[in-house]
Amino acid sequence: MRLSILPLVLIPGMMLLSGCSGGSGGSDGSSSDAPPSPLSGVINIEANSRVDQDTMDRLGLEGARPAPGVQRLPESFVLGGYVSGEDGLYPADKRSCQELFYAADPVDTYTIPLAPGDTLMLQNFGSCLAGASLELQLDSGQAGTALVGGSVVLSGVAETRDYTVTVSNPSGAPARYILAKTAAATSGNLSFTWPEYDFAENHAIVTLESEGGQSRAFAAGAGMTSRHLGGDSWLLTRPVMAAASPPGGGRKHETLSWIRDLRGQPGLAQVQPDYLFRTEATPIDEPFYPRQWHYGLINGPAAWQLVPDGGVGVRVAVLDTGLLRLGSGLWHPDLHANVKAGADFVDGGLPVDPGNSIGGDVFHGTHVAGTIGAVVEGNGIGGVAFGSGIVPVRVLGEGGTGKASDLIEAINWVVEGAKADVVNMSLGGLPELTQLENALQRGVDRGVLFVAAAGNASTSVKSYPAASPRVLAVSAVDGAGNLAGYSNFGNWIDLAAPGGDASRDGNLDGASDVVWSASGELTSGGAQPGYRGLQGTSMASPHVAGVLALMKRVRPDLNHAYVLNALEDGALTGGVGERNNTLGYGVIDAAKAVAAAQDSFAQTILSASPAQISLSSEGLDTQRVELNVFGSGEISDIAISALPDWLSVTDKNLTTRPYSFTVALRNDLLEQGAVARGQVGVTYQVGGKASTLTVPAIGQLISDQEARDAGRHFVLLVNTEPDERDFYLAASQVVVEAEAGEYAFRFEFDDGEEPHRLSEVRPGDYYLVAGSDHDGDGLICQPGEACAEYPVAGLREIVTITDEASLSNIRMTTGFSRPTISTTTPETLPRPGFKGYRLLDVDVGGARNSNGAKAIQ
Repeated sequence: MRLSILPLVLIPGMMLLSGCSGGSGGSDGSSSDAPPSPLSGVINIEANSRVDQDTMDRLGLEGARPAPGVQRLPESFVLGGYVSGEDGLYPADKRSCQELFYAADPVDTYTIPLAPGDTLMLQNFGSCLAGASLELQLDSGQAGTALVGGSVVLSGVAETRDYTVTVSNPSGAPARYILAKTAAATSGNLSFTWPEYDFAENHAIVTLESEGGQSRAFAAGAGMTSRHLGGDSWLLTRPVMAAASPPGGGRKHETLSWIRDLRGQPGLAQVQPDYLFRTEATPIDEPFYPRQWHYGLINGPAAWQLVPDGGVGVRVAVLDTGLLRLGSGLWHPDLHANVKAGADFVDGGLPVDPGNSIGGDVFHGTHVAGTIGAVVEGNGIGGVAFGSGIVPVRVLGEGGTGKASDLIEAINWVVEGAKADVVNMSLGGLPELTQLENALQRGVDRGVLFVAAAGNASTSVKSYPAASPRVLAVSAVDGAGNLAGYSNFGNWIDLAAPGGDASRDGNLDGASDVVWSASGELTSGGAQPGYRGLQGTSMASPHVAGVLALMKRVRPDLNHAYVLNALEDGALTGGVGERNNTLGYGVIDAAKAVAAAQDSFAQTILSASPAQISLSSEGLDTQRVELNVFGSGEISDIAISALPDWLSVTDKNLTTRPYSFTVALRNDLLEQGAVARGQVGVTYQVGGKASTLTVPAIGQLISDQEARDAGRHFVLLVNTEPDERDFYLAASQVVVEAEAGEYAFRFEFDDGEEPHRLSEVRPGDYYLVAGSDHDGDGLICQPGEACAEYPVAGLREIVTITDEASLSNIRMTTGFSRPTISTTTPETLPRPGFKGYRLLDVDVGGARNSNGAKAIQ
């Protein structure tokens, strides 16, 4: 979309409306006799935003030194920071670096109020120099180390009080970081990186509006080929001639442009890229020996006494890389007797594992299948459900990556053909997709149980399919039952299982905590069977899938509703029904779970979406809650039985499907700044038996407007296409400071005289953006830095500047979070190769000033 600035008409006696300067370079305040501005406005700051008091946009000023003392933070905050073990110059010979100075600032110290149940998260984004690791300390104790791209999550303080928290950088390389204490930051509702999901070129997954939508939509795209994925989902492929564009990033951008065009076509309800996903494992090179500590951790031996045949008759579909197949035509000898007919949705034919999913000789699908259902025959290893049938379904191709279209088609194949009772997906990295959710829902409706790996990015950002409410999301633990350093976390995690951690010996058995299972080796004579130690949430998920197969053996009607109910009651894990953001409801206990499956249990339940209500006086102050029915029983007499006094019900439908209710925040009953916590209770009847659904609720009356600060901001008009280094270059620039919790900016018309000021604007098409440069690398809007885009972050539009024209009172919002791709925000698209926006006043050894002139201080 394009925003054009209309011709300016000055009427005698009227005052021109324009933004005040707010320190923006080169403008001369908000005086009534100021010359007209081509562009001016105000940038609001997201609630609870704070900035480290000595980032590089401060330290880069002449004479600046790291701030002394301790910085106090409020009850809730998202803080952007910078630490560096030494000073130096970024190298100019790297594609992502510019030759600029960075200052030493090895330690940041904060005073933070913490209480039992609070969660504090540190996320390390590094810089264009690799290798920085950050350490988090609570008082004088070490809380953890975050590598670049990783996180440390601190929870479970013993008492309510102020704590001293330090973030330090013992390495030499500078690093940007986020320190956050909010419900959203650790729940998966906040992301601090731009969506970079990879996708297949020239593909689009579409959902049709109606029966007639197919003919209208496909007729509008002459030459496109289509493939039915099941349900109302189709895969469209661009015509060969239309797809002929330069290789590399150019073709990715061409695909996104084509998808934007398709979204305007009649007959299509939704159009999304064909996103790629990946395995969730990492290889560990160690000689194999029988050390399957992970079965003891999940109480496997006791479960096998309860199900001595290991789940005979139950089928588990393994959606993965396929299985190792020998030249003789047999599958891996530890699996062959249990393998059932499968399918290959990547290349067609038999689902054969090529053995290169995450490096040489790594048979990922074979390893996963071995943990689920390797036979017990006195050789090699055995699986959790060693008597169950394995249905190999290949959805991951070369290098361990796959396409969303193949995954959706595979799930529909499993469900519609009643191929399996349990589906394991040791894969992830997708955004939320309507077409995927529809396929999963069809499976849940038919009693299929889905399990998926949470992901190995050490982040709370939701990874699908695991984060779907129709799937059990499994995080990974080491030999001591502690969250593995790589594992994802968040309020979307359901439970945990052994995934291993090669850097630890948590059970003190003298060996690294890796998960051993079936694998293979590629030789000149073909693939040979073998065994291998791996770590990852890919290894955790099949433990849960195997336990579900044992449960299915003793209770064939086991369904998703039963499992959710049992989880919440603490019947499947070592926990007691209380959940946290790292292990969910706890580590799976196979014996306990099988025993629970043998008991009488309610088969139908209500589940809330979202699972937690989070409202504030800024942003979302109302929330519609959908009540989903899991199970085949009849639900009646639904009523809201408990409600915090600071919430009100504004709308509800509790009599006919789909059930829902809407709550609104009552600001007059909240204490300013404090976080209120409560529960919404929903009672209902299933076959005459009363049940209660509890939905946690959080409310906050924001009172930090004056204190908000996201750091010095550079407001830019940038070119709409990146240069050969993938940088978006600024054409005009002003620098602003936060005043009363917001930034005011004002550009100037180009007067045609030298010197040309940075704040002067020439006619042309631009993007209007703003952000901080915490690490001083001459780029804004990188992960860990604040960013604003006009009109909305993630959905930028072209602004056209013309002579003698003006646009005032522009409003934008800046913050450290980034837009996400979900079923509620399907219009957001990924940004392949996006590096940020490059500033104008970049000089070696120079400092940035705020007067708009090109100068070195």
